[in-house]
Amino acid sequence: MVEDQLIPKVYDSAAAQKVQPLALDKISILPGAMEPSYSVITTLDIESGEEGGVNTKAYLGSGEQLYMSPNHLYLTSTNYQNNQQSTSEVFKFSLDKTQVHFLQTAQLKGTILNQFSMDEHNGYFRTVTTEGNLWDERNKAKNHLFILDENMKQVGSVENLAVNERIYSARFLGDKAYMVTFRETDPLFVMDVADPNNPKVLGELKIPGFSNYLHPLDEGHLIGFGYETIAKKNPQGGAPIIQTGGMKISVFDVTDFANPKETASEVIGGQGTYSSVQHDHHALFIHPTRHLFGFPISVYEQSKRENILDLQSSGAMIYEITAERGIVQTADLTKRMTHEYMDWEKEIQRLLYSDNALYTMSVNEVNSYTLDHFTPLDTLERAGHTTNSVQPLESIGK
Repeated sequence: MVEDQLIPKVYDSAAAQKVQPLALDKISILPGAMEPSYSVITTLDIESGEEGGVNTKAYLGSGEQLYMSPNHLYLTSTNYQNNQQSTSEVFKFSLDKTQVHFLQTAQLKGTILNQFSMDEHNGYFRTVTTEGNLWDERNKAKNHLFILDENMKQVGSVENLAVNERIYSARFLGDKAYMVTFRETDPLFVMDVADPNNPKVLGELKIPGFSNYLHPLDEGHLIGFGYETIAKKNPQGGAPIIQTGGMKISVFDVTDFANPKETASEVIGGQGTYSSVQHDHHALFIHPTRHLFGFPISVYEQSKRENILDLQSSGAMIYEITAERGIVQTADLTKRMTHEYMDWEKEIQRLLYSDNALYTMSVNEVNSYTLDHFTPLDTLERAGHTTNSVQPLESIGK
């Protein structure tokens, strides 16, 4: 029956041996949501592991972004209006062991970029949004900060920031919020959100490039992972043409909130260079005591052929990043490419460490290195898979 096809199905090996349709009393409709799909939320009691320790609920209307605090879960959904205006529905759920309960919803102007554009602090929900379009002079892009109380009622805001730009990254850290917008330059905004009823902009820094991800380095410094940008003359006149260049790492000093500064930067490769850390923070490797930060990377450079980018190398890079020394490369674990395209099965997905060894992982193999000098130790290939010979890994000793 068609009805059966529209109901989510679940499988719990502790309760049944086959897939079962979700009970109707476990399905709800999210108010104001437009997506014709479900958000399925499952909670598990991992301590008991007993039957009944799993609870699944489905919410019709779906959700685009997700943020979770110790006590609450937030889902967002974007509604696009006929007049090209957009609003975000934010749905708040309570969490009590394996029980999930819908609490409140709020509608805000604009769209929410990702989980780092949201935060809960002392019972208040904070978020930043982008409203409007970069290409529409009648509906110019603008950016907002909103603060809502525990009942999802707005109590404070800072609106119409960085007109004609959109948010590329954000981070809430206690009483401060940091936001990067971009169109031609990269403004880093520092905002005071200590008073939920009266948030305000403290400082702003404009530099070339932009950060896709902001990571706290210490109490007074941030690391930005993003792109260098290049402004080229527009042959038709008017505003310059902005193109992305190589991957850029920046260290921002925000100890003086009114005057944030970029104190160190590193550009890797040329146009086309990318790292998964720019859109997935799980790809960032961190060794806190050694102050090491690493990530997968594919390095491109401009070819001698016009408008062609050549893949030069792929693998991982590791840097020591501190407020005192800035950005210092400690290892280049990339492999030189002898062909035009990367084999995705060999592309490094994650880096991790255990004791004094570093491990890089791709779909088909795991490689290990010493953490002291990144000397290759061993390679474990997936069973039944053969790899072509590659050139030795290059490394830089400390």
